[in-house]
Amino acid sequence: MYGVLLVAHGSRDGESVTEMTAFAEALHERIARPVQLAFLELTDPPVIEGMRRLVETGLDRVVVVPLLVGPAGHQKNDIPAAIHWARREWPHVRFDYGVPLGVHPFVVDVLVERAQEALQLHLPPPPEATCALLLVGRGSTDPDSNSNLYKLARLLWEGRDYLTVEVAFYSLTPPTVRAGVERCVRLGAEHIVLVPHFLFTGVTLKAVYRQAEEAVQRLSGVQLLKAAHMGAHPRVLELLQRRIEEAVGGRAVMNCDMCKYRYPFAGYEHQVGAPQTSDAAHGLRGVEGRK
Repeated sequence: MYGVLLVAHGSRDGESVTEMTAFAEALHERIARPVQLAFLELTDPPVIEGMRRLVETGLDRVVVVPLLVGPAGHQKNDIPAAIHWARREWPHVRFDYGVPLGVHPFVVDVLVERAQEALQLHLPPPPEATCALLLVGRGSTDPDSNSNLYKLARLLWEGRDYLTVEVAFYSLTPPTVRAGVERCVRLGAEHIVLVPHFLFTGVTLKAVYRQAEEAVQRLSGVQLLKAAHMGAHPRVLELLQRRIEEAVGGRAVMNCDMCKYRYPFAGYEHQVGAPQTSDAAHGLRGVEGRK
């Protein structure tokens, strides 16, 4: 018997936390296994407490799966640090680690569907050739994470009639949402479909929508259509189930070839070989005496 620890980021937005909780419940119904939701920050229970709750039910195996869209510091440092701690704390329990959603055809399917839903709300729906998709991500200081968004953008464009699919980020790295909107207009878009690469609503996603609205207000002759986030789409739940099965079967493959801690990417050379760690505000939140 194994249980699943689903690790989300956490949010100050109550609507977001409600969505995450519902997602965990839907996954539990789908896989018929114990599923415990935990959060890296801002929301309880923390990761360590989530592990404790599963262990105290008598399980001897816990599969830890990041409820994250891609690789970055939380997936590469904070969650593994918690797993290392847990293995020392409960040596009789096996802890396996899965991978994030990543770049996958199911993710592309969901993003395309969300874009089409937004287009269908416009009556009559505009021709795809007049539309630019603006794929917006959270943004990261990890080049591996940021590059994934560009690959998804290309996969969204291939074989479809959109004028273009452009990329923008909320923060931490350019191009900004405003710059992404302006680029779409310069390329001739009459309609911009903002497609968020986000699993849930929340403070950040709502800010992304505001940034795009403000950018469009500065321009004339262009209309902004806002697609919904991915949410508990059946394809997302199916992909999470696959990620769990990969971890259980020992087939989870980390994207180590593109990891800034292993290869000296330009501007990140000093981070090669950095120790895997976390702190009391993230992965090790709840560990007594940890600072």
